[in-house]
Amino acid sequence: MGVKSNFTQAVSELIGISEHHEAAAKKEEKEEEVQVMTADPKERIKAILAARAQTQAAPSMPESTQIQESQQPQESVEEGESEETPLESEPEPIPVITTIVKGSVIIGEIHAEGDMELQGSVKGKITAKGKIRAMGKVVGDLAGHDIELADCAIQGNIVASGTLTIDKGSVVIGDVACKEFCLDGKIKGNVTSENEAKFLPMAILSGNVKAASIAMSQGAKIKGEINIPLSEEEEDLPFDMEISIK
Repeated sequence: MGVKSNFTQAVSELIGISEHHEAAAKKEEKEEEVQVMTADPKERIKAILAARAQTQAAPSMPESTQIQESQQPQESVEEGESEETPLESEPEPIPVITTIVKGSVIIGEIHAEGDMELQGSVKGKITAKGKIRAMGKVVGDLAGHDIELADCAIQGNIVASGTLTIDKGSVVIGDVACKEFCLDGKIKGNVTSENEAKFLPMAILSGNVKAASIAMSQGAKIKGEINIPLSEEEEDLPFDMEISIK
């Protein structure tokens, strides 16, 4: 019983001490608040700010750590976004050349997606999206972009969206139409050129020619009409005039 009473007395003394300390602490806080309220307004504001700074202050990171974090590279692609891979450029298609070898004979139409080189003989229409170089014989129409005849014989019409060149060893029986025209061989038919028509020294044309301009070399021969159309401004020029003779 004596031990128990002593333990109880010790606990009660401890509780009393803690209660005494809490009451003293509350009394000091109230006295500080009263002092702050009764002090000068400027001093009161300083005291309030100092108290808030003490309660809200947190340990700051070392400058070295902050610098290291700021120097870390930022990710260029955000989470959830996939980086787009650049589209690979498609390789340019290799130009295809259709070749009719020397000694071959083809009966029927020929259509080429690219250029064509004709060394043999063809009976039928020939069309190509690219350039045509003919050195054989053709019985049929010929159509392409740029057309070159070298020691070639053609019986049919020729249409070139670009330049038509006929060398001195070539013969054409048919009409021709092109953008640019150059003749050093023989044609029996009409010629129509959007731009200039050139007649070299060995050129012989049995037919009419219509072009924006004509250049003739010495020795070139034309049997037919030559038509160089007037421009709109030239057509408006007055040609009627009074001629008086005294």
